[in-house]
Amino acid sequence: MNFKKIITLCFLGVSMLANAEITHVTVELKEGGKYSFLLAEKPVITFKGADLVVNDNAATSYALSDVKNYHFTESDETKVEAVANAEIRIVNLNEQTIEVQNSEASVKVNLIAANSAVLSTTTTDANGKATISLPQTKGVYVVTVGNKSFKVIRK
Repeated sequence: MNFKKIITLCFLGVSMLANAEITHVTVELKEGGKYSFLLAEKPVITFKGADLVVNDNAATSYALSDVKNYHFTESDETKVEAVANAEIRIVNLNEQTIEVQNSEASVKVNLIAANSAVLSTTTTDANGKATISLPQTKGVYVVTVGNKSFKVIRK
């Protein structure tokens, strides 16, 4: 009788796992850090020299000697809280461009240097987005979106 229960429980467990939806690939580092990438964004994992590189981006490059493993998961294992719908986001599109997202429409956006010089000004579109080109010079900049400010570092 107990054998039938164990087999039934095992079957249920396996069937639940089979129905789980894989949504992320997670890079786990030996020191304990975890970095998850949403599969819907089609991350590309490559190996360059002695590094594991995600999306051909130096910011998401990990020394293979520091990587414990990488695996597919059902959720984001980084434990970073989801961004609330009403929060403005600053997204790095590439090394030269950032995008303001989730703002209200027609809001003034400024890129300001550390010396308070306004380097560029634009306005968010109907979707609450604005694209800003970063200067070639490395440094700390401030992006203002309406009455909110965000620090941006160009490395």
